[in-house]
Amino acid sequence: MMPDKKKLSMKLAAGAFCTLAILGPSQADDAEELPPFPQELLGNPEYVAEGKEVFGKICKFCHGKSAYPGKAPKLNPSRYTPEFVFDRVTNGFRGMPAFKEQFTEKERQAVVTFILSKDFSN
Repeated sequence: MMPDKKKLSMKLAAGAFCTLAILGPSQADDAEELPPFPQELLGNPEYVAEGKEVFGKICKFCHGKSAYPGKAPKLNPSRYTPEFVFDRVTNGFRGMPAFKEQFTEKERQAVVTFILSKDFSN
């Protein structure tokens, strides 16, 4: 029979291994890169305006009212957290490309702010 400390160490190691196996190192690393989204930022009119401009340049062609039907899902901001939207804009998802290299962090934060604002309509 194993001593209790050794059992606990093995359980912790197994849990860490399972977490890495499920999340993968890149997802775990990406989660640490997410910027904070304080209420002041989310309600900032300057960020909303910049986000609307950036959204109009790229995002609206797949997610906007005039997008080709079936191109991308309709956005449902009431179901999203700022971190979720930022991760998708930054790293992409399925057929959606990553915009980490195309837009600055501030521009990606602005897109998040616009999508989650009362000014956004899909």
